[in-house]
Amino acid sequence: MPPDDYNSPPDTDAPRPRIGDWGAAEPELDYDPDAVPVVYPVAALWCWRCGETAAPVAGRCPWCNTWTDGEPPRREPEPVRRSDDEPEDDWHTDTARYAIPVRRPYPIPPVVIVVLAYFGLLGTLVVCSVIAALRGATTTDEIQEAQAFVEVASTLLTLVSLALVWSRARQKVPDGTMALTWVTSVPVLFALLCLNLLFFTFLRELLRPLGVIEPERMKMTLATVLLICVQPAIVEELFFRQMTLGVLRKSMNMHLAVWLTAAAFAAAHLGNILGMPYLFLVGAFLGYARVYGGLTLAMVLHFVHNFAVVAYDAWR
Repeated sequence: MPPDDYNSPPDTDAPRPRIGDWGAAEPELDYDPDAVPVVYPVAALWCWRCGETAAPVAGRCPWCNTWTDGEPPRREPEPVRRSDDEPEDDWHTDTARYAIPVRRPYPIPPVVIVVLAYFGLLGTLVVCSVIAALRGATTTDEIQEAQAFVEVASTLLTLVSLALVWSRARQKVPDGTMALTWVTSVPVLFALLCLNLLFFTFLRELLRPLGVIEPERMKMTLATVLLICVQPAIVEELFFRQMTLGVLRKSMNMHLAVWLTAAAFAAAHLGNILGMPYLFLVGAFLGYARVYGGLTLAMVLHFVHNFAVVAYDAWR
C-alpha cells in the first residue's frame, strides 16, 4: 500500500518554502506607524555654480537650487500631516506623508529687479548730468550739490531694491577664508593704487598734446570725503557686491557673477569713461573680497581706495 502523503511526517531533506512561494507564510514586520523617522546628518558640500558651502536639500543646493556634484547624502523630507477634512487614503491612513520644502517664488524675478534698479541708477546719473549742464554748474559747490542729489537718489533706490530681493541676495562666506582674505587684501589694494597712479599719469601725458584740459584737483574737505569716500563705500557695495552679486550667484557660476558685476560697476561710472578699465579691475577685486572676506571687508577696501585717491589728488 502506497504511503499516505498527507499523513506522513515531513521530509527533513525537502527544501523549505521560500517567501513568495504559494502557501508560504509571510514574516511579520515590526512596524510602528507613530515612530519618528530617523534623520541622518547631512554633510555640507561645495556648490560648483554659486560657490556656497551648505548641506544639500534633496540633492540640490539650498542657495541656487542646482544639483550638487557626486552622490550627496539624502536628507529625509519634512513630514506633512493629513488634515481632518481631507479624504481618507486606503493605503496611507496611518502614516505621515512627506514633502520636500519648496522656496516660495517671488512675484517679480530677482534678476529682473536688479536689472531695473541698475538702469534706474544709470538714468538718475544721466538726468542729473543733463540738469547740471543746463544750469551751467561749473564751480565745485554746484558740482557737489548735483552729486549729493544723485547719491541721495541712488541710496533710496538701493535700499528699496535690496529689500525686495534680500532673501535671494544673502551670501555666506566660506569657512576658513575670511582671515586670510583680510590679510591678503592689503597688498593687493596697494598694488591697485600703484596701478591707478601709473594708469592716470599715462593718460594725462597721452592727452596733454591733444589740448585736453586737466580736471581741477579735488580738495580734502568733509563734503568730499562724505560724497566720494563714505557714501560710495556703503551704497555701491550694497548695490553691486551685496544685491547684484548675490542675485547673480544664484543663477550662474560664482566667478562669472563676480566679473559681470565688475563690468556693471565700471559702466556705472559714466563721469569717468577713461577710467573704466581700471574700475573694472577694482570691481573684480572688491567682488572676490566680498565672496571670501565678507561685506564689511569690501566696504573698508572701497573706502580706503577712494580716500587714498582723493588724498593723492589733493596733495600732489
